[in-house]
Amino acid sequence: MKIGVISDTHIPDLRRSLPARVMEIFSTVEIVLHAGDITSIEVLQQLQESVSLTFAVYGEDDSPEVKSYLQESQVLEFGGLRLGLIHGNREARVDVSNRLSRLLRRDPYNPEYINFIVSRFNNVDAIVFGHTHVPYAKVHDGVFLFNPGSINPYRDEPTVGLLEIDNRGIRGRILPL
Repeated sequence: MKIGVISDTHIPDLRRSLPARVMEIFSTVEIVLHAGDITSIEVLQQLQESVSLTFAVYGEDDSPEVKSYLQESQVLEFGGLRLGLIHGNREARVDVSNRLSRLLRRDPYNPEYINFIVSRFNNVDAIVFGHTHVPYAKVHDGVFLFNPGSINPYRDEPTVGLLEIDNRGIRGRILPL
């Protein structure tokens, strides 16, 4: 099973629409996961109609409309594996420049943040999250943590992710746009 993973699209706040390359990469997936900060419900509608069955959670920058439609977190099961889906923000909304400067000054994946993400779920094989705009794919205490990065990165290049689930388990790849 192939799953497309995207987060932090921030449409139309930071970008007008999804890049065509996203649709190209996701053309072969069975499911899409969006890890929040969607901003506009039209993004989910586009993914659902053009690509595949889409599951999503909201992030701190999502509109009240998006938040009324989605949950903060959820657990999904694919191929016998349980995946937690969450945006990953811990703090109340602060201004963007303040948040950006804090992210650029320090490693977003410090042990405290990783422990926070892992503590949000019990009995899962993987956790898909967003929020940092920085890709991540590592196993912690037997749980595979996967952040696809963002189509609007704070540094480096725009990215999405692909998860593959089969009888050997789960693997993830970060793909540049």
